[in-house]
Amino acid sequence: MDDDTVFECVVPHTGDGKVQISFNDETFNQVLPQASSVLLTEGTTSYIDGVLTCSAKLLLDNRPLISNDSQFMVHDLETGSYHLLFARGSANKYTLEKDIHSTNDGQQFPWMSDEQVSFCRTNCSSPNLYHIGEMRQTYNVSRYWRYRIAVWHGILLMFAWWVLVSNAILISRYFKPLFPRNKLLGTAVWFQLHRDMMILSVVIQIICVLLIFYQAGWVWYQCSYMCTSDDFSKKMHAITGFTATVLALLQPIFGFLRPSPTSSIRPIFNWGHWFIGMFSWSVASATIFLSLPMGKTGLRRVYGHVPDWIAIGYMLFFVACNLILELITVTSSNNKVEGIQPHRFTVGPMGMALANLNTPIKDAPIEIPKRTKARVTIVLVHLVVSLSVNVAFAVMLFRVLWSHSP
Repeated sequence: MDDDTVFECVVPHTGDGKVQISFNDETFNQVLPQASSVLLTEGTTSYIDGVLTCSAKLLLDNRPLISNDSQFMVHDLETGSYHLLFARGSANKYTLEKDIHSTNDGQQFPWMSDEQVSFCRTNCSSPNLYHIGEMRQTYNVSRYWRYRIAVWHGILLMFAWWVLVSNAILISRYFKPLFPRNKLLGTAVWFQLHRDMMILSVVIQIICVLLIFYQAGWVWYQCSYMCTSDDFSKKMHAITGFTATVLALLQPIFGFLRPSPTSSIRPIFNWGHWFIGMFSWSVASATIFLSLPMGKTGLRRVYGHVPDWIAIGYMLFFVACNLILELITVTSSNNKVEGIQPHRFTVGPMGMALANLNTPIKDAPIEIPKRTKARVTIVLVHLVVSLSVNVAFAVMLFRVLWSHSP
């Protein structure tokens, strides 16, 4: 539903109901009392033996009498053809305030006509009476699978960013001096781990982004006229998420084009690669936080602000791990061998120690790194915490999903 004029009947089990006009933007419904008063007359409702009956006369000539701020919300029905959408749900028995209709496939989910209908009074070529023979509930992908795609989208992308990317950043930043003589699959340990985790993360991101656009019918979400803060979060989630994925996709391309260790522009590349990586992680973390109030997750609706505090807590924990490891790196380099710097390629009498990551020179004077156990322990603790956060969110998401779409 988006930018729809709604003719609605709200009927209690006993007593009088009401016929009124409202407006739907993409996510919100607003009743239009003034428009209802000038457009509708002779409204009647009844609810007998489970059958709801509703009728009213629509005064199309009175559309100019609608207030200027809401006139665009009532379509001029005689100017075009429209699909009909039928929705039903429950309402408060005292105030008759509507609850949201079902958001899953089933008898309570809205039905849409395949055929368009026209409203005409004079010189009409369209039939006076339409028989709606074909209707459907969803296009492209059923709601059953749309919810499941959204849940897996969230779980896998959280794993990609907060487990794979976060740990890859720590390994790249603080593991370079460790295990200088050891290789993993023929490459320096830190580089192999960093590269493999980043590539796996990018692959997961591409798959998840393609799937989420597929379930949305390849339509970019736009916040409409009555955009609430939660709706704004949904729009920004799409923008920041796409931005983070593009930046993540650029990183391995830049890595492939990196200059040699002896190049004068290598420091510029190192800082640029680091900045883009940290910026994309920050954007991705903001994207995850923006997803918490979204309808398909149901996290804030069901768990309140608990998911918010878990997400904020993890982000602060990641920053703390970086600060502690940076402090360890700085304090461990006080008695370093001359010419050897943390996170730098070093030159010795026989050549460059890490000039070629695949073939380190054995007789280059590489200092034995200090506090290796402390560095490894912090990264392992971070790995456990990041996995635990990912599992916690997965459990919450699946519990919400199974509660309304088993």
